[in-house]
Amino acid sequence: MIILHHDVTSPAAAVAVLRLQRIADAGGAVAFQGIDVLGLDAAIPVTLDQLAELERESGRLHSFGVAARRPSRRPPTLGAHLVADIAEDQGCGAAWRLAALTAYWERDDDLGDDGVLVELAVAAGLDGAVVAERLADRSARVGLRRRMLATRQRGIGGVPVLEVQGAFVPADLPDDDLRQLAAS
Repeated sequence: MIILHHDVTSPAAAVAVLRLQRIADAGGAVAFQGIDVLGLDAAIPVTLDQLAELERESGRLHSFGVAARRPSRRPPTLGAHLVADIAEDQGCGAAWRLAALTAYWERDDDLGDDGVLVELAVAAGLDGAVVAERLADRSARVGLRRRMLATRQRGIGGVPVLEVQGAFVPADLPDDDLRQLAAS
């Protein structure tokens, strides 16, 4: 089993999500674990490291059908990861991840806005009322923030990072290696 630690606002993580989704679709054992790397409560301007990463990864994103452009902000993504948990539970994880990635990278949607997240969730096949309720649940937010803090304390600072049997490995492994890891 491979666990991919990722965040929507990282171009390299977006590429990793798309690569590993293909492996998961082919039957590979892959889990997707979101983390708001910066732990933000409000949007900030796009960061220089994010722009450099976008420059490096835009061609790869395009090869997966994501026409990435420069975003106007770097939003908090805790809410997006709350929705991801619901999506996983309902078998819509892949649809949600693609919806969130294209919303942010192609349309510059504000993933820090709960209304935007509800609209995207409905488009990905989720119940809008369930999503709105979870986004409004302060204890759910606190619980997820604690889980993310525990992930950081285990050594995950940036994304994408793969976790295989408790070991952290880079996500830019060749596809054949990823398939082998997902098969074991």
